[in-house]
Amino acid sequence: MVQGPKPSQGQEGGKPFSPAPPSPATWKPTGAVAIDVRNLTKRFGSRTVVDKVTMKVSEGEIVGFLGPNGSGKTTTIRIMCGLLTPDEGEGTVLGFDIRSESRKIKREVGYMTQRFSFYEDLTIEENLQFVARLYQLKPVDRHVAETLEDLGLTSRKNQLAGTLSGGWKQRLALAACIMHKPKLLLLDEPTAGVDPKARREFWDEIHRLAHGGLTVLVSTHYMDEAERCHRISYISYGRMLASGTVGEVVRNAGLTTYIVQGPRLDALAEKLRARPGVEQVAPFGATLHVVGSDEKALQAALADIEASHKGVTVEPGETSLEDVFIQFMAGSKDNMASTVFSLARFGALLTKEFIQMRRDRVTFAMMLGVPLMLLVLFGFAINNDPKGLPAALLAMSNDPYTRAIVTALENTNYYRFDHVARTEAEADLLLARGDVSFVVTIPADFGTRVERGDSPRLLIEADATDPSVASGAISTLGTIADQALLRAQGKQATAAEQARSQLDVVIHRLYNPEGISQYNIVPGLLGVILQMTMVMMTAMALTRETERGTMENLLAMPASPLEIMLGKVLPYAVVGAVQVVVVLVTAKLLFFVPFVGGLPLLLSSILIFVLGLVLLGYTISTVSRTQMQAMQLTFFFFLPSILLSGFMFPYRGMPGWAQTLGEVFPLTHFLRIVRAVMLKGAELPAVATEIVWLVGFVILFSGFALMRFRRTLD
Repeated sequence: MVQGPKPSQGQEGGKPFSPAPPSPATWKPTGAVAIDVRNLTKRFGSRTVVDKVTMKVSEGEIVGFLGPNGSGKTTTIRIMCGLLTPDEGEGTVLGFDIRSESRKIKREVGYMTQRFSFYEDLTIEENLQFVARLYQLKPVDRHVAETLEDLGLTSRKNQLAGTLSGGWKQRLALAACIMHKPKLLLLDEPTAGVDPKARREFWDEIHRLAHGGLTVLVSTHYMDEAERCHRISYISYGRMLASGTVGEVVRNAGLTTYIVQGPRLDALAEKLRARPGVEQVAPFGATLHVVGSDEKALQAALADIEASHKGVTVEPGETSLEDVFIQFMAGSKDNMASTVFSLARFGALLTKEFIQMRRDRVTFAMMLGVPLMLLVLFGFAINNDPKGLPAALLAMSNDPYTRAIVTALENTNYYRFDHVARTEAEADLLLARGDVSFVVTIPADFGTRVERGDSPRLLIEADATDPSVASGAISTLGTIADQALLRAQGKQATAAEQARSQLDVVIHRLYNPEGISQYNIVPGLLGVILQMTMVMMTAMALTRETERGTMENLLAMPASPLEIMLGKVLPYAVVGAVQVVVVLVTAKLLFFVPFVGGLPLLLSSILIFVLGLVLLGYTISTVSRTQMQAMQLTFFFFLPSILLSGFMFPYRGMPGWAQTLGEVFPLTHFLRIVRAVMLKGAELPAVATEIVWLVGFVILFSGFALMRFRRTLD
């Protein structure tokens, strides 16, 4: 016979939930409010993840935050600790406005993320030292030692965090959250995947902290944990459905529960699910737990089952918090449900891939951009026989023979006379700065000696730091100049011997007279190696934090964007310094590259270049969401930089538009500096313009990185 239901927890005669510590039952609100938020709303695209959520939590209270996966618990917690900005709504946390005073909130809150968010390659003690320094706790060693002792971590302080079990990781995370003595703990599913003993120890610690006045908001899926809270709030797909003590929530749900026993429970369960008034049927050992909100309809259904099935008995049961949880879920609409993929399996997979390609813009750009870039660069910009090379003319006379020589050289298309030098010193400076590739010197008595048939002399000084640039222009020089003189004299070129007797062409290959390619390549490799390592390592640094889950924890701490940026880039700058020493020593001892210029000037330029590179890498990391994206963007930068900087191909051989494009890469300017200082002995005036370019890159990249750095997870 079906009897009336037993009273639920919170009703007179109901049994208390077990195991429940005495603190939830005896705790009384203090009156002071730690969390007071109203109508919080957060949207991601067209999805409303948090929908007009209102919550108030008193100081010293432990509030359980319940809800299914994707219900908005984590988003709500992130709003409260300043990691997300609500689209609508207002409120305060610890008296600070959630919109305008998020940095103040972070100093007073301990936030424990859903995923373990500390550094697995650091020991327990090193992780806590990092947190202590971030919160400026002094002395660091004392705070760390006290925290290790309080949480029972002293014996494991030298163990790497990555080798800890789930329970010990959560204990470390809790230690890091409470070391700075916060007034509020925000815990996002802190015991997920942890064994029961570790969970109970964790909750004992939470109650100990709350007894000392700490306020705790904790999200959880475990009903026994919810029962250990002073109050609970239930959110389902963005909407707050219930709030109160466990007894109040269960009682207000209006559910009736019966326990059914008998043979063939599996078949009986199917029949019960089909009966009106039956909303939940769940096996519990050798019984069925049957729940409904319409008591009369439920009793009628069970009475019919009991009468028609021999051996079946029905007894009143006690509605549990889990029953309420399931009921709330069944009555809520999943705001993330989608009907986009309604085609056949093949069509769905095809659609999914195209959507992912479209959303992963970096990969999509790589697939289309890299082939197009290679075609354009190799088809139009790359030229191994450069022409139109800038040259300077140092002419002591302006006779017809001088003009004939200049015209003939220009007609070869190898020489482009952009500068007219007045003195040898001016001509030397043009070569040292790299403004010209050649200086053609025609002496004052050139015309007189031509007319006398006295073998006039023509001096060509070539910048041979890159032997491939000068080789083509020099190879044709003697014949072209001889023929130009013969034409100017009204004669025809006869034998080669006669032509050569007309002109004495003196060629000075400056800076690399032997034409050794290593002298050009090895100094350039210094820039390429630094670029590849500095940009890639720093580009991965921030995205690695994001992928590991440590960025969320870092943002919840009171560190400014400038502090985070400097903390990230300076270690890699030190690595760059080590690379510089290795490359320079190897260049000298193994390849015998001459070092003519001043070391202080070179090292200062390298420092500016390295700083610019690490800031560029950091900038890339601020626009990348994954390490794969960071690598793709880095490669997308490397390719044109190496091709257009003058490292692989002669810079002067590229068309004007390609040279202009090459100017936007730091490597272009660094190569000019390092080759000028090492091979030419250039001083500051000769490379000042290139240094100014590098300083500009540093300012640009640092400003952009600070602007792009996200203080929140929006």
